[in-house]
Amino acid sequence: DIFMIKEAIIPYFLFSFERKLLLGEIIRSKILVSDRDLVFGYLWWVLDPVFLMIIYWFLINIIFGRGGENYPIFILCGLFPFRAFAMSFSQSIKSLVGKFGLISQINFPRIFLPISDVIVNHIKLIAGLIIIHCFMLFFPVTYNFHIYLILIPFILQILIVTGLSMIVSIVGVFFRDLARLSQFIIRILIYLSPILYSIDKVPEKYQMIFYFNPLTPIIIMYRNIILYNGVPELKYISIASLHATVFLLLGFVLFITQEKKILKYI
Repeated sequence: DIFMIKEAIIPYFLFSFERKLLLGEIIRSKILVSDRDLVFGYLWWVLDPVFLMIIYWFLINIIFGRGGENYPIFILCGLFPFRAFAMSFSQSIKSLVGKFGLISQINFPRIFLPISDVIVNHIKLIAGLIIIHCFMLFFPVTYNFHIYLILIPFILQILIVTGLSMIVSIVGVFFRDLARLSQFIIRILIYLSPILYSIDKVPEKYQMIFYFNPLTPIIIMYRNIILYNGVPELKYISIASLHATVFLLLGFVLFITQEKKILKYI
């Protein structure tokens, strides 16, 4: 019940805080192992979105004559955050599955496994944001003094994805098909997120549907800060904060209540 959940939350937080150094070690090991066997290695963190940007730019901007100037920057402002979200989502689904030996033999907060995937992918997002600013040197985009405000969508995105990762990591244990379904979910989300188009292009009567997508306000805020020299609107901060609160609460409650049951299924 609710009372038992409340009683479990504080001890779990304390238990996790005491072992915070372990989380750092898990993150470090994942960064070191990631893409190390590939020729371009860590460069793939940014090459994937850049190659996609080139394809979309050529198709939409060059072939169809749409998108306007600075369209490559416009796309990258959506692609890099989306990639961090998509990779965290897909990796978190498998973060507990197949880890029987680790989970059964070592007493540690299992919540570190999905959370570490989120942190690693958002470290990669930082690299992506730096690449965007490198691209801006070749386009008539003005650098602005509001750039520090990029922390707002960045932190909100981490909170949203952390909550979602806790949910899918548990669901992925009990429903193994989620790993396959996630590929279709991500494909759908890339077109339902304002990556290739502005939210203003969506008919007003349908815009509310797009705001159910947690990436919509996040991408809009990144773009307003980086490309349009603006500040995040309270409306988008509020929507993203609501998403973050809902996902974090659901994720944490689900993880705490189901964590002890997963050994039977992994």
